[in-house]
Amino acid sequence: MNETGSPTAPEQKRGSERVFLRIPIRVEGKDAAGQPFAESTFTLVINRNGARISLKRPVRAGDELRITNPQTQMSCPFRVVRAAGQSLTEGPEWGVECLEPDLNFWGISFPKAATAPPEEEKVDALLECSACQFRELASLALDQYRSLIAHSFLNRRCPRCQVATEWRFGFVEAEREEAPSAPNVLSTAEPSGMHQRGAKRVTVKLPVRIRVQDGTEEIAKTENLSRTGVCFISRQIMQVGDIVKLTVGYAPGTNETEIAARVMWRRPLEGQSQVLYGVHLEE
Repeated sequence: MNETGSPTAPEQKRGSERVFLRIPIRVEGKDAAGQPFAESTFTLVINRNGARISLKRPVRAGDELRITNPQTQMSCPFRVVRAAGQSLTEGPEWGVECLEPDLNFWGISFPKAATAPPEEEKVDALLECSACQFRELASLALDQYRSLIAHSFLNRRCPRCQVATEWRFGFVEAEREEAPSAPNVLSTAEPSGMHQRGAKRVTVKLPVRIRVQDGTEEIAKTENLSRTGVCFISRQIMQVGDIVKLTVGYAPGTNETEIAARVMWRRPLEGQSQVLYGVHLEE
């Protein structure tokens, strides 16, 4: 089932990459008691055909909801797939799938699932057209990604503008509080720090080597980055407060710099042996 909120579904069944992205939404429907409700809330994770959303009103699997995306001014029916757990800070979470899968409800272009391994290493990054604010989860060649880091923008064709425009990083917090500017994200060439709590985060999927205190290592991918923090999914068992060593933009055989990081929060993924971690860079 193509539903981002169901972590038990294999990656290939989601149909597209997931993005940990907070988008404000309006949800209307009937709750578990059959009473009509309307709630303003937000997404936690999205993909092309679904989302994991925070919703205080209890609903049931199979219920139909109408979700409105104020950013795109679109309203669309969704089906509740399942309860997706409850976070300590956000409350109950629900997995939902769009009942109009051909509609670009989130205003983001997702790449189709790869059918063959890429010929060269790619970096997935959420980008935004500076002219029309169209968003795309783009697969960039390493030289394109490095150019984006160096110049704060990348010239590429916009499918909405139909011309070449400047593209910049799209922020994880989708509310447009200010005009986007390129944050000092970690690059593959020179890993550096990220952000304080509340600073802007960007979706960049870079290889990251994680080395825990007992020396065990794992190669994973970042989910998002900021000036002083990293979010990633790992099979390693780490607790809040643990110090780990990260090599962001890791490539075997290179002498990339290790950065000490402290685990600030952890969220087990239901039905999986993996955990979503947020860490703060200590250097």
